[in-house]
Amino acid sequence: MNATTEDRVQKTQFRDYLPILEWLPKYDRGWLRGDVLAAATVWALVVPQAIAYAQIAGLPPQAGLFATFAALIGYALFGTSRQVIVSPTSSTAAISAAIVGTIALGDSTRYADLSSALALLVGLAFIVFGIGKVGFISRFIAPAVQIGFMFGLGLTIIIGQVPNLLGLPGGEGDFFPKLWQVITNLSHINPWTAVIGLGSLAALFAMKKFAPRLPAALLMVLVSIIVVTAFGLAQEGVDVIGVVNGAIPLPSLPRVSFDELVILLPGALAISVIGFAETITVADDFAEKHKYEIRPNQELVAVGAANIFSGFFQGFIVGGGASQSAANDAAGARSQIVSVVVSVLTVLTLLFLLPLFANLPQAVLSAIVIVAVTGFLNVKALQRIAHLRRDSFYLALFALVSVLLLGILPGLLIAVTLSILLILGFFARPPTSVLGNLPGTDAYVPIASEPTAQLIPGLMIFRLDAPLLSLNAKRMRDHLRQELHAAKTSTRVVILDLSFNSELDIQGLDILNALYDELRAQSIELWLANVYQAPRAMLERGGVVEKIGAANIFLTVRAAVQAFQNQNMDSNN
Repeated sequence: MNATTEDRVQKTQFRDYLPILEWLPKYDRGWLRGDVLAAATVWALVVPQAIAYAQIAGLPPQAGLFATFAALIGYALFGTSRQVIVSPTSSTAAISAAIVGTIALGDSTRYADLSSALALLVGLAFIVFGIGKVGFISRFIAPAVQIGFMFGLGLTIIIGQVPNLLGLPGGEGDFFPKLWQVITNLSHINPWTAVIGLGSLAALFAMKKFAPRLPAALLMVLVSIIVVTAFGLAQEGVDVIGVVNGAIPLPSLPRVSFDELVILLPGALAISVIGFAETITVADDFAEKHKYEIRPNQELVAVGAANIFSGFFQGFIVGGGASQSAANDAAGARSQIVSVVVSVLTVLTLLFLLPLFANLPQAVLSAIVIVAVTGFLNVKALQRIAHLRRDSFYLALFALVSVLLLGILPGLLIAVTLSILLILGFFARPPTSVLGNLPGTDAYVPIASEPTAQLIPGLMIFRLDAPLLSLNAKRMRDHLRQELHAAKTSTRVVILDLSFNSELDIQGLDILNALYDELRAQSIELWLANVYQAPRAMLERGGVVEKIGAANIFLTVRAAVQAFQNQNMDSNN
């Protein structure tokens, strides 16, 4: 490779990790007006939400805005989705509070540092996963488990916002202790707070249904500030956020010890799995809608960068928000220029507009949060799961109840663990199929699902419907033995369909060797079909090709069957 070619390759690789260098020079200036208008819409949604989500995270309002402007720039530089908005979300804020609260023990300074440190750890985990090209972790969370976890998370967040919504004393603990505290303190409702909170809640739901294009959250913020200021309601016991310091901090590392980082690490890894699953789902939806491709591994890097930027600027965990991204798309966004503009607008808000928020009622922020998280209460999805698969429904309920009974962090860890166990269970106990020929076609399909499929005397086509691993080797051999024993005619050749094996490891190689020896002892030949390039190279290096015979390894089942039939014809002649 000459120097010019090497430089070109290095530039391409650099652009792969920094996609803005690829799309920005090609940016169509005709898109700018639409992107700026979309940015104004997103800003009107994101700023009130960021302040509200900082409250969920247990942090001052400005922390939500710090996280917002930093994360937006981080994702704009590294992201491959044109519509996704990465900023604080209700789920990331609640999970952050659950993890940090157990360590900070009421120390507000330590709490802020730990929240930023957690964002840095999550960001590093994302980037390591992305560089290691393990974007497939987004598929680790079983949909039923994720739906159950998010439902439980939504209920926990909502009950945590009720005291601020009604002017009640704040509660401690998880869902049921907080629910009990709300019930026992109903006599202490502040009438003014309740009117503002419930009125805001009703107005937000009404605008969401009848005027979805209105910046509902921003309108409620502005109206409530005017009402509280005009009528002096802060003196009537209505809690307001008060004067907020909007000075933008210099980027710095949070002051935490190594021991504290170790304690934060398990939670950070769990968030990395479920948080990315949420973000990549949003990105996939918009990529499919607008007919372009995203790169899951690069998305890991991008969300990681967004979290690291947030952590350096005293923010907390961020993710791809569904409501923010949907608003961005509906407003006509064409590129990540929107994120850059929203970031600038957020900085201007911090510098010049934040003093105007001093009389913003906490009840309005709680109403904004409750409306946002009602999307987590996906009853239709639970009903669909219950209708399709009872076992998946019970898993969803288990994840939901785990969050309510044990808390958000244990519920998160249970959700991730459950999903991993489900994956291991599938690989350990995958289905197997005996294949037959579909009459009038060249297709070979499982005879169990297609009774008209025809078997070929003397031949068994057997498939393990999962990659071949030591985890499932015994199951495969046992099922093959059962099928051979049940066969109506003696079997001379077994064709093992390896279509689920895009790769083959040493364990798989050893399994095939053992299977070959076992079948040979019964005077049965072992042939292989659907052997792709990478597995074949492994078979050659491991001596299996020489053992089975290169002539008995085929690219397709059809080719293997044709060879068997030709062999029969030759023997008959």
